[in-house]
Amino acid sequence: MRLAKLFQRSLPRDKKRKKLRLDDALVACFSNLSPKCRDEELEDVVYFILDLYQFHGVPIAISEVDMDQVTVDLRTALEEHVAARRRAKVTAVEDSHTFLVLDRSLQSIPWESLPVLRGQSVSRIPSLEFLLDRISLARQGAGEDGDTEIDRVRVDARKTYYVLNPSGDLKGTESRFSSWLKGKHGVGWEGIAGRAPSEQELLNALSRKDLVMCVAATFSGRWLI
Repeated sequence: MRLAKLFQRSLPRDKKRKKLRLDDALVACFSNLSPKCRDEELEDVVYFILDLYQFHGVPIAISEVDMDQVTVDLRTALEEHVAARRRAKVTAVEDSHTFLVLDRSLQSIPWESLPVLRGQSVSRIPSLEFLLDRISLARQGAGEDGDTEIDRVRVDARKTYYVLNPSGDLKGTESRFSSWLKGKHGVGWEGIAGRAPSEQELLNALSRKDLVMCVAATFSGRWLI
């Protein structure tokens, strides 16, 4: 892969250094960068990769790296990749979906709002094992006619309770969705906006509704007591 070779050329010429290769998923992620992106963005990618090498025990004198040349080479590699992809007529999967597995330190970052994920179908899951288990269970629940009943539980969408902007710090989000959510009251939805639910309100929602959803920057665990 040219991208990996590009960074190998930036490393010190030490015969004893570890031979490392970039993960295919990481290379695929960076290959989606636009060749027309800013120099600063390409430099961020270069520093990120070089930091990864150092993290794995490969010493690098960052100050000796010709950042301008590496940036030019990276842009050229991206241009050639885009050209090759066009020649191959690669088409995106229409029903693609991105799953994010985030630890405690990363959960608070609004990844779904980043330009690379904005407008795409994205879900957060606790682990890859969880996803595989859900897929396996869904397949087991498929009937003879091909219909699938996920987890063998039917959810009545009319029995929905929502909590919109409970912390009061997402005024724009509340303004955007409040009218739409209130319009759903006509089909049985209930909910609150602009404040946190009381303990009794939340208990009633969990016991009487099939679906409870929250749109918030943070969701305090004390509400689940």
